[in-house]
Amino acid sequence: MKTNFTKIISILLPLGLLMTSCNKLLEVTPKYIYTTEQIYANDQLADSVVLALYGKFANMQTNLSLTTGFSSDEIKPGINSFNPGYTFMYSYNLNPFSGPTNDFWSECYTVVGITNTMIEGAGQSTGMSQTGKDEVLGQAKFMRALNYYFLVNLYGDVPLVLSSNYQEERLKPRTGVSTIYAQIIKDLEDASLLLADDYRDQRVRANKWAALALLSRVYLFTKDWSKAEAAASQVIGENKRYTLGKLDGPDGTEAMDIFVKNNPEQILQLWNSLGASIGAVSMGEYASFAVTEDAQGLLQAFEPNDKRKNNYIKFEETTASYQINKYRSTGEDTTPNNEYTSVLRLSEQYLNRAEARLELGLPTAIDDVNILRKRAGLTNLSSGLSKAQALTAIVQERRVELCFEWADRWFTLKRLGLADAVMSKAKPNTWRSFAQLYPVPTTEIQNNRKLTQNPGYTN
Repeated sequence: MKTNFTKIISILLPLGLLMTSCNKLLEVTPKYIYTTEQIYANDQLADSVVLALYGKFANMQTNLSLTTGFSSDEIKPGINSFNPGYTFMYSYNLNPFSGPTNDFWSECYTVVGITNTMIEGAGQSTGMSQTGKDEVLGQAKFMRALNYYFLVNLYGDVPLVLSSNYQEERLKPRTGVSTIYAQIIKDLEDASLLLADDYRDQRVRANKWAALALLSRVYLFTKDWSKAEAAASQVIGENKRYTLGKLDGPDGTEAMDIFVKNNPEQILQLWNSLGASIGAVSMGEYASFAVTEDAQGLLQAFEPNDKRKNNYIKFEETTASYQINKYRSTGEDTTPNNEYTSVLRLSEQYLNRAEARLELGLPTAIDDVNILRKRAGLTNLSSGLSKAQALTAIVQERRVELCFEWADRWFTLKRLGLADAVMSKAKPNTWRSFAQLYPVPTTEIQNNRKLTQNPGYTN
């Protein structure tokens, strides 16, 4: 899947903006590349950087959406998985020298480095229109916020890099989580003002509503319930632009369309020239991922008659295991070439708002959960649930609705302080509490002595 985007990047950025290695901590584009004014000479050239930015980010979709599932109770290595790193993630036997999680650091910081050059380049441009500048700045700030959201949840305190000056930024120490979140919120608030309301064509670039949708999630992490509720409500209120998609009909006359490209449930998707999305690596005889099916596993988490069970999970006879069924395009001629990977979708906004309203003491909290349950063919939950019962219900709905999507389950367990209780039952023989944070790659610490390792790991 990475090959598809390499072509895009090499065509759009002949100056080599994205071709630099990130073997060193926070290494971004060398100065001789981004001191030129050529790439930001006009709106069209600058827009090519936005396209390439999304192409680079799209290379991370399998790692962040799926391999993080090994850390939670969603996914286990497939029977025909030949990647030993997946087994190490599943059993929390991570090595900071060559661990499979090392790529998260370099990939996220590579994107951050690109966004910093975009912010500086567009901001200093004399040839771009104000509309063009707003688009580039808004996209860069949105993507910088998204990648810092991943970094802070994967590693905890991380260096906060806000410029492209490699000599100044390469030796920064780790910055506290609260400061990182403050920057994430600032970037998203800026992006919500800079970006247009509508999409240019397909739903493959962030717009105002994507920034607000991500803000609603981030506010849950900072416990700003009023702002989380308000941001989610704004997105849900755009009902001419966003509506829930449909699941497979019981009689087979309707097919699930939620993950089809440009479905109205989708707030942001990742374009893919093959239309194969994650289905290319998550389905079939050689899929590296299998759904957990033990008593604590995801398969057993679905209630009887929940239509999501058969829509999101499928039994694969050749491997005698359950596989991810959300994305069904494999890039082969036998499957529809019509899917893009979901980054943000409307269903999450109902769950974000439900949790925020619960914390605010609003009686309508459970109504948002029931909207999703109705689509899934389940009965409504009672409005008379206690706060503890209602939160458990929201976490349950989040688990079965957003499974396999950008580490949502893993991050939710940690955010709510549930990781130890849940994972000690799911993996009693291997769970270690310090595994809630991944190890900082040893190569990064060797290149920056101001960095420290996360507890539990040895450099």
